[in-house]
Amino acid sequence: MLLLGIAGALPNSFLQLHFIQFDLNLINREQLVNPAELLGFIGGGIGMFYGLPQALRIRRLGHGTGVSLPTWLLTFSVSMSWAVWGFGAHSPSALIMNIGGALVNGSVAMAIMPSKRKGIFYLLAITAALWFLILSLPDAIVSALLVALVFFLAPQVLKSFRSLRNGTSSAVSIRALAVALLSNIFWIAYAFAREIHLVFLTSGIAMTMILIVMTLELLAQRKARLKVAI
Repeated sequence: MLLLGIAGALPNSFLQLHFIQFDLNLINREQLVNPAELLGFIGGGIGMFYGLPQALRIRRLGHGTGVSLPTWLLTFSVSMSWAVWGFGAHSPSALIMNIGGALVNGSVAMAIMPSKRKGIFYLLAITAALWFLILSLPDAIVSALLVALVFFLAPQVLKSFRSLRNGTSSAVSIRALAVALLSNIFWIAYAFAREIHLVFLTSGIAMTMILIVMTLELLAQRKARLKVAI
């Protein structure tokens, strides 16, 4: 469905141009066994499951209290943006793994949204817009966009801070954050191996924000347990 939305949003000549430039490099055997790409596949494979613990926790609790919908829409946007970047950079790991991650992250956003129809519309609109913008804008602007999107956890930082202040335990999954942290460690290794400063910068920022949210949530859980004990 996501790809159909993209195809409807872009002119045929525009798509043909970029598919010709891509030149079937995604199935180039040398690229697929490149050690740097293997690091990307590992990081992306781990990152694909970032949303799974969160989705399961919401389902188990029956609510998404304390979980930021804007954060998960931005998380979906981050995965889809890097998938498009991987397409343009001829990186199979970035393209394939981030599409998988976008599907999982999109399912979490759908679980939080009250209206499934609106949820599908939002995800398709975001997908079409990102593919068009990233494939058409100058590299400098695309890099700025990717760096800006890495602050996707900012809304969750605010929500987690409120949970700590109120002494309430939220539905935020610590396991999901741990998965994201491990994924970014491999992406940093990938960035070093391929000497891509943009990936190193964005992964480093993401790790910092993940650690902030984890700290706030753990402190909030501890405070909530102390309130119950009293």
